[in-house]
Amino acid sequence: MNVNRIRDGIKISSVGNHILCVEQCSSTNDLAWKESEEGAPHGTVIFAEGQSSGRGRRGRSWVSLPGSSLLCSVLLRPRIALQRLPLVTALGALAVTDLAQRFGIEARVRFPNDVYVGRNKLAGILAESRFSSSESGAIVVGIGVNVTGFPSDLPSTSLTEECGEVVDREEAARHLIESIDQWVSHLDGPVEPFQKAWQSRSDLIGNRVVIRQEGEVFPGTVLDVHCLEGVRLQLEEGGEKLFRGEFIEKLDLL
Repeated sequence: MNVNRIRDGIKISSVGNHILCVEQCSSTNDLAWKESEEGAPHGTVIFAEGQSSGRGRRGRSWVSLPGSSLLCSVLLRPRIALQRLPLVTALGALAVTDLAQRFGIEARVRFPNDVYVGRNKLAGILAESRFSSSESGAIVVGIGVNVTGFPSDLPSTSLTEECGEVVDREEAARHLIESIDQWVSHLDGPVEPFQKAWQSRSDLIGNRVVIRQEGEVFPGTVLDVHCLEGVRLQLEEGGEKLFRGEFIEKLDLL
């Protein structure tokens, strides 16, 4: 990944003014936190060709083929209330769907932090925060997008696979940064733009799922998704239940 090629023609406000590209790291989130401790500014973006310990939500590993994906982390220093932190994961997922659309691909958000095309995973998002008092301090948004390849042992896909031609990773990186920048600019504003996009791009509403939470299994049909509140399920055993994203251990589409 070449910083100058990523920057070529980029249109941004705050995210992407500082871009760092490395060959290898444990994880881009780890590197972003290191940069944060050293005073890196809001909007710093880090890309890596490969990760030795890429991670996903709840300690799961993120597997990628070196040189085939966008492995990146964005350091944010927004002044937002803690209850709005789920918007940060949302903006990562929405930015990926924007990126996919640039290449004519209809990608959908699978609550709370994945992006799919059909039944195949295109991307995952991991947002981590460190805060004090009632406001967030630093937030790192880790994003992994399959661009030219994907793990063969998982139900996955890539931008190249879906659009039928090789996608340039630096071009994809530029589009992703631009979209993240746009969504970040709305973080301290009304929730409605996030919610409207979150609902319209969800692949869950109306579908049967199984949610695993606190050792229990809850099958049912998704009635609604909300970028802050979570997933509302019509339980198969009767009644409705709201599941907040931070407590959901696993969600499977049936």
